[in-house]
Amino acid sequence: MKRQLGTMVGGAIAGVFVFNIWGILAGTQALGDAGGWLGGLLIVGFIWTVNHYVGVIYNPEGSVSIDMATAIAVAGTMQGVFGGAPLSAALPTLLWVAVGAVLGGTFAAVVQNAIAEE
Repeated sequence: MKRQLGTMVGGAIAGVFVFNIWGILAGTQALGDAGGWLGGLLIVGFIWTVNHYVGVIYNPEGSVSIDMATAIAVAGTMQGVFGGAPLSAALPTLLWVAVGAVLGGTFAAVVQNAIAEE
């Protein structure tokens, strides 16, 4: 139970930070485009450290680390829904996220097989 609670809290923190703080950094005139890159580096780096290095999110040995991406996708979708947007408005984005995940996983498998053959 403790591991699952930590995973939920770690995922929620990731979603809240990405959708609230990143936009602030990216939207500032003083930082411009660098603010978006800085937000990505600082927010994702910090949250990854808390969730994986410190161990807030339970990730069994040998499992795939898609936990933060899934939590961020759910947080972004629900932020829109709670803000009054219909869930159907998010479906095209979620579809393309799924396509990207499949392509990324396929590419990773091809690269791993190529490395294993060498």
